[in-house]
Amino acid sequence: MIDLYYWPTGNGLKVGILLEELGLDYRLLPVNIREGEQKTASFQRISANGRIPAIVDHRPEAPLSLFESGAILNYLADGAGQFLPPAGTAERQKVQEWLFWQVGHITPYLSQLQVFKEKAPAPIPFALDLLNAEATRLYRVLEQRLAEVPFVAGEYSVADMAIFPWIQPLRQGQDLADYPHLQAWRLRIKARPAVQRAYAKGREVAPAERSLALQ
Repeated sequence: MIDLYYWPTGNGLKVGILLEELGLDYRLLPVNIREGEQKTASFQRISANGRIPAIVDHRPEAPLSLFESGAILNYLADGAGQFLPPAGTAERQKVQEWLFWQVGHITPYLSQLQVFKEKAPAPIPFALDLLNAEATRLYRVLEQRLAEVPFVAGEYSVADMAIFPWIQPLRQGQDLADYPHLQAWRLRIKARPAVQRAYAKGREVAPAERSLALQ
């Protein structure tokens, strides 16, 4: 059994998608980040950074806890031997390249853009201009890659699962008509039964969470 400490944000949904794709036995343990539950001492004993997602895998002899979504995706995929090629292969490094791109660029910039657009008491033009430009650049990077391959690392992988929940065009000021290959990729992933189950479970936890909108 795997415990998934979770809220249905872009980062939480990544791990939910992989668990559904793998068909592993897990339970969702909601951590309501809108009410500050991630700041509790009990949760921070599991996630030292005080952020979701985190897991506790009770399958080993000594339960293993992990935080940071990229580390969790790698661990689960490696353990199952799916959605992450074997160590030492060029294919694995390509998956890691795009997974780290998501962690290092997609989440930081697109999440900041959403915060400045949705939560700032008043518009801050400099920040909005900077972050809108970066969002456009990132969408173009993804569009260019997906013009070459059906999934970001060639085959469907944890890299796609990591990126997909963060592509929220209405929140990020983007028109998918400008990115036809990205749009086609997104539709392919949306159609996967495991992705649909992950989003349905997210709606059971927090139906109003904005990351759950699949435009």
